[in-house]
Amino acid sequence: MKFTAADAITVFGLTAFCCSTIKGVEANELKLRAREKMRKDKAERQLQADNAGLVFSRGYVCITRPQDFAFVIPQQQSIVPEDLFDLNLLGSSTIQSGGIYDPADVQIVDRLGTSVADNFDGITQTTEKKQNRGQFAGQRQPKFIPQKDPGFFFNGECVATQVRGALILGHSCLLNLCLGGGGYNCLAIYAGSKFVFNPLEQVLLSDDTFNSTPIFGFNAGTIVPSLPPSYPGTIIGGTGLFVGAVGYIDVTTITGSTLTPASKFTEVIKARFSQAGYITQKINVVTNVPLPVAP
Repeated sequence: MKFTAADAITVFGLTAFCCSTIKGVEANELKLRAREKMRKDKAERQLQADNAGLVFSRGYVCITRPQDFAFVIPQQQSIVPEDLFDLNLLGSSTIQSGGIYDPADVQIVDRLGTSVADNFDGITQTTEKKQNRGQFAGQRQPKFIPQKDPGFFFNGECVATQVRGALILGHSCLLNLCLGGGGYNCLAIYAGSKFVFNPLEQVLLSDDTFNSTPIFGFNAGTIVPSLPPSYPGTIIGGTGLFVGAVGYIDVTTITGSTLTPASKFTEVIKARFSQAGYITQKINVVTNVPLPVAP
């Protein structure tokens, strides 16, 4: 069979037509997919906008052990200040990591001083030398701490951004409030506000608090440390089920530890004096995403 030039042109034209038709179909499919994606994105944005008008609120309790709380003082001009009044707390930070519990499962009771089990000053109670009692901030402590769920926790860091010597005037915090999902459903929180607190106040005003000289002895049991003030925070997003979350929180400390372990205000802080007591915080959350009940 012989093909003429006209036949060749016809075959070429059909081939080109078929290829252009296939490319046209593919282009239309891509356009349809793009439109479908735009429609889904618009629906998701609309759903988020609708949810933004919803308000969900719930209260939680965070309990932090002494070993899970750190107060970090930045480097000073002098490695060993002659006086704690000379400390500059600008840039000092508090770092914490505590479990989250249902307020109905946590009972707060009065605790008027430490016991032998708290190991407050490292002295065992004997007939010759009795352990010195220390006062907890707020004079209250949790009666019982429920078992912690590893997926529910509150952690982060607060940095002193405005100070006057040893007095903190303002802070900036980045915090995580994780509520289930194996620790992946977390609210991201920023807290930057006025925060007036002196963590060394009782030590500065009581130079013989941890003075073990025979004349004064210890008087830590007569001084009740102050609790830090409450502070607000803004929810700036989240992970897992809390993606796109907005709202706010309020953190209030209701129990605290014993005094900062300094022997006297003219000496350095001594690590051999251990702090005792759990830090308990009430966290009220208001957001546009449903909040689970703590275990």
